[in-house]
Amino acid sequence: MASLTEVWPLLLAVRSLRFDARSEAATGWNGIGIGVVTTSEPTAGVVVFEETGTWQPSDLDRPAIRFNNVFRWTVVGNSLRLEHLRFGPDNPVMLFDMAPDPNGDWREVSPHQCREDCYTASLTVEGHLLVVTWSIQGPRKRESIRYTYSQLKPTRSVARDPGRAGGGISPLFCL
Repeated sequence: MASLTEVWPLLLAVRSLRFDARSEAATGWNGIGIGVVTTSEPTAGVVVFEETGTWQPSDLDRPAIRFNNVFRWTVVGNSLRLEHLRFGPDNPVMLFDMAPDPNGDWREVSPHQCREDCYTASLTVEGHLLVVTWSIQGPRKRESIRYTYSQLKPTRSVARDPGRAGGGISPLFCL
């Protein structure tokens, strides 16, 4: 089990991410994303992740898509609050608080409901890596996304043709 005192320094040290998205639905969110994470600590107990990178669909005939996400992690007692800042820091989208479960994994205290879709997540420590595994379930979505956050900078992009990259959404957006 990773305690808050173990998880917090790892959050502060994150510099890169990789995510593997898999869908059992017709949404097309199958692929791999790689990016850079810029962290800031605006106040004690708060760390902001600004994520930018490129996501390559498994169907290599589809162009790569650039993504940008901003997440805020906040210590709340013995738990971590996760918010998405797509509307800015003064209008966060509350995702959930996370706390250790009886098995020692960090899990959402209550799932995030976005219309008909239910978002859950777990956070685990694997050596120096933080792994956040998402599940999004609903009538049109059946996605699983594994984010691996590292202290190392990414070494390559997944885009075959960065000039073709476009867009700006990720599979975590409530659509």
